[in-house]
Parts: sequence; structure tokens; C-alpha cells
Amino acid sequence: MPQFPFPGEYLKMINIHFSAQADAVLRPLGLTLAQSDVLLFLDQRGGEETTLQDIARHFRLKHPTVVGLVRRLEDKGFLTSAVSPRDHRCRVLRLTERYDEVRRVMEQTRLRMDARAVRGFSDAELAQLGQYLARVYHNVCDP
Repeated sequence: MPQFPFPGEYLKMINIHFSAQADAVLRPLGLTLAQSDVLLFLDQRGGEETTLQDIARHFRLKHPTVVGLVRRLEDKGFLTSAVSPRDHRCRVLRLTERYDEVRRVMEQTRLRMDARAVRGFSDAELAQLGQYLARVYHNVCDP
């Protein structure tokens, strides 16, 4: 048996520290890491119609969790929601100008944190790490 924490334990510890550091940087913007993830997801979709269900599916979250995240982002003025013209049962989400004001800081924060996490790795090691993490992810996601 290995003398180091199992992969799940390392991933858990990394997530705890990564989230805490990101939350500390994002707090002055009025955001949490989870909220910024939702905003970046919407931004990456490039204006494509996005619903609460799309967010729930992408992040593997329960509907009430997504409703709470979106409600807080609406209250803070980062996005709006409206009834979908295609399906009146769904709400379509749109980013606001307030998001445009913080986008750069969010992206720079993510880049800095990612760079810090892999500092000292060679290009070959980064490629190998990416392959290992992808394998772990697929192993965890596959039944």
C-alpha cells in the first residue's frame, strides 16, 4: 500500500485550497468560485441560448443548487433570466455589462492559479499530468 494519500485525497486537498484561494480573490468582486464558474460557462457559450438545465447538466448539480446560484448572480447584476421564446417552461440566461467589468480579473485569476499549480513542471511533465488527470476523470465518471 502506498505511503502517500490516495489520488482522491490529493484531489480533495487541491480542490479545498484552490477554491479558498479563488474565493479570496473573487470576494472583492462580489463573487465566489462557483458563481464565477457559471459566468465563465455562459461566456464560453458565446450567446448560445443557455438554460438552468444546461448549467445543471454541465456542472452535475441539482436543480435547486443551480436556481440558488443563478438567483444570487441575478441579484448581484451579473446576469439576467427571461422566459425562453422556444420553450416557455425554461428560462434563458444572459450575461450583463457588470460581468464584462469583472471578466478580465476572473480570467487572470484563473490563469495565475493554474500557472502556480504547475510551476516547476516541464512541458513533458505537463503533458503527462494532463493525460493522467484525464484518465482519473474518466475512471471516476465511468460507471
